[in-house]
Amino acid sequence: MRFFNYLFKQLLIVNCFALSCSALSEPWIDTSDIYLKAHIQLLADTGFITVPVTTYPLIWSDIIRDLHNINQSELTTNQQNAYHYIKHQSKLARKNQTRIKVHIGIDDKRFVSFGEMVGDKNSISVHSSMMVGNFAAKIAPSYTSNPIDSDKNRLDESYVAAFLGNWVVAYGRQNRWYGPTWDTSLSLTNNARPITALSLSRKSAEAFIVPFTEFDIPWTMTTFMGQMDDERTIEDTLLWGFRLNVKPFKNLELGITRLAQWGGNGQKQGFSSFWNILIGRTNCGVDGVVCEGKNDTPNQQAGYDFRYSFSLFNVPMSLYGQNFAEDGNADSGSYLTKIQPQIGLDINVSPFNKASTFFIEFADTYAECGKYISAGNGNCFYEHQRYRTGMRYNRRTIGSAYDNDSKTYVLGAISQLSTHTRLTTKLRYLDLNYDNSDKAADNPIIGNPITSIAEQVWMMSASAQHDYQNWRFTLAAQISHSNFPGTNNMNSSDDINASIAVEYNL
Repeated sequence: MRFFNYLFKQLLIVNCFALSCSALSEPWIDTSDIYLKAHIQLLADTGFITVPVTTYPLIWSDIIRDLHNINQSELTTNQQNAYHYIKHQSKLARKNQTRIKVHIGIDDKRFVSFGEMVGDKNSISVHSSMMVGNFAAKIAPSYTSNPIDSDKNRLDESYVAAFLGNWVVAYGRQNRWYGPTWDTSLSLTNNARPITALSLSRKSAEAFIVPFTEFDIPWTMTTFMGQMDDERTIEDTLLWGFRLNVKPFKNLELGITRLAQWGGNGQKQGFSSFWNILIGRTNCGVDGVVCEGKNDTPNQQAGYDFRYSFSLFNVPMSLYGQNFAEDGNADSGSYLTKIQPQIGLDINVSPFNKASTFFIEFADTYAECGKYISAGNGNCFYEHQRYRTGMRYNRRTIGSAYDNDSKTYVLGAISQLSTHTRLTTKLRYLDLNYDNSDKAADNPIIGNPITSIAEQVWMMSASAQHDYQNWRFTLAAQISHSNFPGTNNMNSSDDINASIAVEYNL
């Protein structure tokens, strides 16, 4: 069944004709600009942006409102830089956003982080966004010469949307990022291509007033239902996502995330099945649920995250992290497996008078799921006994870029070198698939898509971006060294990759 994609293409055509003569703009901040994310996060950490900002796509309206309320005389030099960059990007978002982008690389990108595009090495795309009244649309056709999923012609990042009071209904293929992290997230990231989905989100984080007090809590909520139409063991699997963000204090943001795969060809997908997902009555051996032979057992994940900001010696910094878990079962005796952690610390400083965000992050995606999924090994995170392709789309994980059974350590810096030049650098140590086990090493649509054996990787990467008038140039390079401790017949290997992206705003 490909109804979602067919309907999506028809809606895009109708909206493009309907809005072609109208004022154009982009209502969302997407996952393509890590420098915009860093500047927004700095002003949010220091109390000048008052709404939650760890869920992407992020609505522009609240950010623009808070910018108007800022007294620039109160800002430090770094905050001034952030203010002007955000303001400039918001002005661009209110104008005609027709952009042409060409990307050429030596090889496919193995891991994708915030601010990066899906890892296919060669592509060309056109992005055109438009908005009139309470309706918005974006069409982003692209062509990729040699994709790993054989889908050369794409509409990724395209959507149509309607604003209904304080709610936004959208239908399209938007990248999402859930959580306060920079390099990757355990829950939902842009590592894989976006799926076609129908979503409902709050337009503005209007505060909830605690009864009988003057205490107000800004909050946002988004939920979506999408169809995973790639090659998988259960075709047309449905993916439901939910995200709630609250900001009870100016220096504390909290988030809750739920994801569930359900339905698809040959599976139950009625309202009663979805209701059981909502209330959590779907775990093997818990609450009388029996998995053997049952065709409505979904694949669920859930977790929470936080970001706490503070100053030390007048230097803004933040401690952040998340805990995320898979379905539970009779072995664990609960709804969720042992939670897996991701934790990080970032700091905003100005070495050599260059405003920079430095961060360090650690994550672990190893979890034993018990007899229903594995026996004594990992192979649990992003996996499932029935939805055997797991939380993956077009052979890339929708969560952590490093997939399951991995410990990852990342040290990074996001720097503003000048008004028009920016630089991102990273040093990674990746202990990938460290249990040296894979569910289906010879099947490309089942099991770990990163490596079927244990691999230890040191990786250095850098990406420089420069704007000149309507042009943007991005040059990226990385070098890595891999060892394979789980086998005696594989030598260590080295890899070099580089790419250039050229973007022109018409």
